[in-house]
Amino acid sequence: MKIHSININQVTDIQLKEWFEQMDERRKVSVTRMQNDIKKKQCVCADALCRKAVSEFCGINANELHFELSPYGKPYVRNLPVFFNISHSDDYVVCAVSENEIGIDIEKIRKVHPRAHEKICTESEKDYISLTENGFFEIWTLKESYFKCKGTGLGADIKKVSFEIRDNEIICSENGFRFSFIEVDKDYICSVCEKQILDK
Repeated sequence: MKIHSININQVTDIQLKEWFEQMDERRKVSVTRMQNDIKKKQCVCADALCRKAVSEFCGINANELHFELSPYGKPYVRNLPVFFNISHSDDYVVCAVSENEIGIDIEKIRKVHPRAHEKICTESEKDYISLTENGFFEIWTLKESYFKCKGTGLGADIKKVSFEIRDNEIICSENGFRFSFIEVDKDYICSVCEKQILDK
């Protein structure tokens, strides 16, 4: 597993234009239609970061990569035995790449509604959040990374998966996945979930 990140504020307009030209036509149309300039920059940077991460992981030219979308909107690379996932929040874009199915989520730490956790957290998770400074974003990004790894996106069953965090250990109610926090920036929480392949 490899993790890549980029601060979009460090990308020049010249670099951004070059990366935009490397995108496929479908993505170019999508970005062009966006009204928000920050969203545009995030998407262009995400595309470039994915190309770099996957090409380096597989040892091939980035121009040879052909991206597709699953029925749930999860991107994948056509005809390559590699998995990757992207996430962006505010100034950062992150990409995780692995030989196994993988999901990643990043969130900037910010104020949230006091009851924001009620619809997504179990009682034990609520207790953890009440005692931990950034507990909400730790739990939220863990759940996001899990569902992104599965390729289904967040759904009504969000409470069916739960987490317990003890020191540096992350315990999930669902077996077969490995979780970790990735240090990107002190003002962000980033979690990654990788599916574990058991030896037969």
